[in-house]
Amino acid sequence: MKYLNSRLLPLLLAFSPAASAAPAYETLETSAALPGPSALVPPAPAPENRSAADRAVAYTAYHAKRLADMAGKLTQINFVDGGMNGQDQFYFWGAPAPVRQVTPARTGVMRHWTSNAQANGVPVVDLIVKSGLLRAGPRVYIVPVSHRADYYQDLHGVFFTTPDFPAGQLWMGLQQDSDYVDFTVDPGMGALYLAPGNYLFPCPMKIQQWIADEYRKWKAGGPLPSGMELAFKGIDREGGLQDALDIPITVVRYQKNGRVTVLRPDLLAKPY
Repeated sequence: MKYLNSRLLPLLLAFSPAASAAPAYETLETSAALPGPSALVPPAPAPENRSAADRAVAYTAYHAKRLADMAGKLTQINFVDGGMNGQDQFYFWGAPAPVRQVTPARTGVMRHWTSNAQANGVPVVDLIVKSGLLRAGPRVYIVPVSHRADYYQDLHGVFFTTPDFPAGQLWMGLQQDSDYVDFTVDPGMGALYLAPGNYLFPCPMKIQQWIADEYRKWKAGGPLPSGMELAFKGIDREGGLQDALDIPITVVRYQKNGRVTVLRPDLLAKPY
């Protein structure tokens, strides 16, 4: 396997907000060659006149089923040796065996921890509450343990958990007073169970701008930049560069600076 170009590590090594701590490893199908074009699954059709909510339902429902069908079917595409004191990193296409499709009604009230993050000086929790939207970041699902981390390159989007799951088990350095948003979604939304306390709305991954620019140059006939083959194959696997997908939510309750505000007590009692 080729080692990743150091410039690509920020794209592929970032921990997902809901990375599972469960050390559950499956039997792996490894291959020295990267999967060919037959591995590509075309995205669900999304008419231009479709509303943001309808597009989110259509996209997540389609891709949740597609990804759930991959459960237990893994192809190793890269390995980075962590050395004596570091963490070995394994990269896969496919999904681990526990992955399955779930419905919002079965999951109930959902929680997205923002880790007190800010965007342009504004707390992310405020942006979510004001907009009623969640959007995917540049991260994939990761199963970390002390000396190993498995990176599932097909599992990306908006990660969430449930209010009853212990925050300390999410590998995010959360405290009881960390910011979060509790919410519900359209009951038609597609979601995935990944591991205890770890769920995902599959969405297009946010590609860093410099990578998107290099990809466009390559697609226009330019040379393949050194070390970019794996990243570009991943983009091709997704059907090319994709527009961001907003996930409309109904905010039920949120916590900011340790203070909890309830907006929809009716949904706490009966979310769906």
